[in-house]
Amino acid sequence: MPTTRRTVLSTVPLLAGLPLLGACGSDDGSGDAASTPAATTGGGAAGFPVTIEHALGTTTIEAEPQRVVCLGWGSQDVVWALGGQPVGVPEITYGGNPDGTLPWWEGHFDAGTTTFLPNPTSGEVPFEQITALAPDLILAVYSGITADDYATLEQIAPTVGYPDQPWLTSWQDQTTLVGKALGKSAEAEKLVADAEDDLATRAAATPSLKGRTFSYVYATPENLSVYLPGDSRVDTLHELGLVDAPGITALADAQDAFYTELAKERVRDVDSDLIVGYGTITRDQLRADPVYATMPAVASDAVAWIDDEQLVTATSATLLSLPWALDRLVPLLDAAAQKAPATTS
Repeated sequence: MPTTRRTVLSTVPLLAGLPLLGACGSDDGSGDAASTPAATTGGGAAGFPVTIEHALGTTTIEAEPQRVVCLGWGSQDVVWALGGQPVGVPEITYGGNPDGTLPWWEGHFDAGTTTFLPNPTSGEVPFEQITALAPDLILAVYSGITADDYATLEQIAPTVGYPDQPWLTSWQDQTTLVGKALGKSAEAEKLVADAEDDLATRAAATPSLKGRTFSYVYATPENLSVYLPGDSRVDTLHELGLVDAPGITALADAQDAFYTELAKERVRDVDSDLIVGYGTITRDQLRADPVYATMPAVASDAVAWIDDEQLVTATSATLLSLPWALDRLVPLLDAAAQKAPATTS
């Protein structure tokens, strides 16, 4: 999926956002470091230096970071959850509040400390704006930065990239990587354990989802994009008890990516008990479409269709967006599961 699609679909695309966002930030990203308060991560400097290996290299953080810049999607949520304040975060271009924030940032985001950076929907990293913030750590653990981007960022400040592939970092790995970079591994691991306990509790309270197959899609009148295992949207639904449809497994086995695009006439390739997704068409338009309506789940209205841009954004899971998203998404999934046809697995 192109970077522009990733931004719309995830964040947060982010991430992406995802594979992941129209409101702009309250700052144009041009502020200089002298006028921007330092971010604090709290606690002492014990445990430094810290060395982190990732897909783009090996990064050593010599001392407790005080000025953290976040790129991509999700890192800022972990910094906030661990009691810090980043000095730079990507602007929200999809699903944001009028002030450019997101609902789950409430109580965390401080406009006096944090500058919005241009969201690199074109794939261009805002190096000048980042340099102006004088960071001592750059977090790009869930992002699409390239090896060349990383080399330039490393000249500005120690930079932590994604652990394996661009836009394929779970919220758990986001949390543990950021926690390690900030010298707060124990606290980060506790946050992950608590969030996983919450997911397990929600799964147990929604038995209608257990073992049901699903496909997570982005639909337009012309074609279909399908998210694959490894994408945070898909993996979160796994933890709620849903399982991949056979067609999704086949597509994932054939490529190494977080999504794939299908010709519209191939919609039956991803038949499943439930359809989960969003797009440029409404739920009613999906059901009225003569091609999409050939899918058993669509015909039976076993569809969890997400019309709320903020919920679309939240489903690219981060530590803070996850509970906000689940409060709203699980009822949609449960309602769809009640209408699901006989299992396709």
